[in-house]
Amino acid sequence: MSGSLFTAWRPDEAARTQLAALLAAIQVACPAHGPQVKPRRPDQWHVTLCFIGDQVMHLVTPELLGAFAEVGTVIPAHDFTIERLAYWPRSGAVVALPHTCPTLLALCDATDKALRVLDIRSQEVTRQPHITLAYLPRHLPAQSWLDGVDCAGDRLRVGSFELLCSPGGRYESLGHWPLTAADATPPVQQASLF
Repeated sequence: MSGSLFTAWRPDEAARTQLAALLAAIQVACPAHGPQVKPRRPDQWHVTLCFIGDQVMHLVTPELLGAFAEVGTVIPAHDFTIERLAYWPRSGAVVALPHTCPTLLALCDATDKALRVLDIRSQEVTRQPHITLAYLPRHLPAQSWLDGVDCAGDRLRVGSFELLCSPGGRYESLGHWPLTAADATPPVQQASLF
């Protein structure tokens, strides 16, 4: 198996329903003669916590899976809400950006730290958690119409995370861990990663 390898949160059924409504609102809000919105499938929705790399399946060992299981014992289950939408011209992605959530950032940090304990260096730690809902053509100017889309909704539950690989347009789970720590968020360590 080849492709990208990363840790991620994937939405449960309630969160997928809410994100589907947000995607529908994006499609309705797009100007009639505006760019074509290409939605992502619900099975593709996720928040990347830590991007390990491409063509690195040899790193998936019992030790790595054990390190990620340990992460689940130090990060509590938590919720976040969507603050706004953004268009990223370099990739063409239309992303849902959460309100600041220290526990979600701590989960990003913890998955990266689990790698470093095993002398594995991630290719990218998530600094701005997001969910890619759709794509527009790349390199467009700012898409101000996205600012008018109402992102208010229920809290999205982060009760677990997964190790995913993407051998193509789909994601395969190589491990799944519940978040079982008490309700105390570890301090975010992102500044110390450099």
